[in-house]
Amino acid sequence: MLLNLLSKCTLGAALLIALGAAATKAQDKPGKSEKFFPGIIGEDNREIIDSWDKPWNAIGRVNVAGFRSRSMCSGTLISDRMVITAAHCLYNARTGKAHVPSKINFVAGVRRDKFIAHTTAACTYLLDGYTFTSRPTLKHAATDVGVIILSKPLDVPPMSVISNSPEVTQNLDLTSAGYARDRPFLLAADKNCKLLKDRGNLWLTSCDTNYGGSGGPVMVDEGGELKLTAIMVASAQNKFSIAVPKNTWAHLLEKTTCEGK
Repeated sequence: MLLNLLSKCTLGAALLIALGAAATKAQDKPGKSEKFFPGIIGEDNREIIDSWDKPWNAIGRVNVAGFRSRSMCSGTLISDRMVITAAHCLYNARTGKAHVPSKINFVAGVRRDKFIAHTTAACTYLLDGYTFTSRPTLKHAATDVGVIILSKPLDVPPMSVISNSPEVTQNLDLTSAGYARDRPFLLAADKNCKLLKDRGNLWLTSCDTNYGGSGGPVMVDEGGELKLTAIMVASAQNKFSIAVPKNTWAHLLEKTTCEGK
């Protein structure tokens, strides 16, 4: 099954269309013929989060600016110098090559024309076996997670990562969030979505998302606090969205410095 990557360039290039990615010139608005909501499962249940309260303040935009292209994804600050996102967000969709870390920007808490903090990447790490492709399958999606080590610490409370994987049951309550193409300067969240199927290294969910939502957090309630448990990476023809759970990427959290890169 081919999937839709949900990285996006609103205000920019590398427009990702159904079943693949195509590099285009920079543009601010989608054309009428473009598929606009590839990750909406049934009705659009997202709501705007007009807040800098925890945990929403730790969610930000992963922006990349380069020659002839600008791209946007979502990411989550999980320590003062680490952001977790989708691995494909760290690649140029037009060339298939990894972005130079210094061109990768993390902007925390984007809220209209304001934000909480900003810095660039010092280095990045990917899950073993990840290979960029503009035509991903479920096999590709299972390795589509990366971390960004920031060039300086940010004074923003990070999002907590769930201590143990939740008891995985069908219809497990989830909350997903991200910055999407239709409202690129406002965080949106689906607070009432469900786990539809657990494939071990992948979750198929009913969480609504859109272009730009790649790399956004999928959270569960642990002790009355929303905590990160999976990373949104793709959607499948408006039937379900796809997230990679913590058990797949937990070892990446040990990559706290750029030493040896």
